[in-house]
Amino acid sequence: MTTEPSIESRGEVSWALARVAKLHRQRADELLSKLGLHVGQEMLLNVLWTQGEMSQTELADRLDIQPATLTVALKRLEKSGLIVRARDPEDKRVSKVQPSYKSGELRNGVMLAWSRLEHDSVAGLTDAEQGMLKILLNKVAASLSEDQIE
Repeated sequence: MTTEPSIESRGEVSWALARVAKLHRQRADELLSKLGLHVGQEMLLNVLWTQGEMSQTELADRLDIQPATLTVALKRLEKSGLIVRARDPEDKRVSKVQPSYKSGELRNGVMLAWSRLEHDSVAGLTDAEQGMLKILLNKVAASLSEDQIE
């Protein structure tokens, strides 16, 4: 048996956070796959459902993802008939994205899946612990944001 330090011993919080992130994503995938969606697609659709048609650039900014990553996601959603893309009539270089009618039929299911995910995620926590967890996770996110990296 080795006495060398492990990754876990060098970053217990990071180890726990990675484990939780993995389990959370697996549970989200399980719930969303029943709707025919992949993790992340529901967030993209949610932006369109709540904020309406927008350019691909605006959508990438709102989701805080790279435009190339968004393009791949949009191709999949367009192929599934869940979004509609069209050139902006005033600027042909700009592609506008909007949710399709078909995607609207998934909206209630997505909301239920996210409610279930939230319930499952915090089932063992009190209301006060849930509030503290939210505060702490937001602080971790701020620490990891690109603005903080030197």
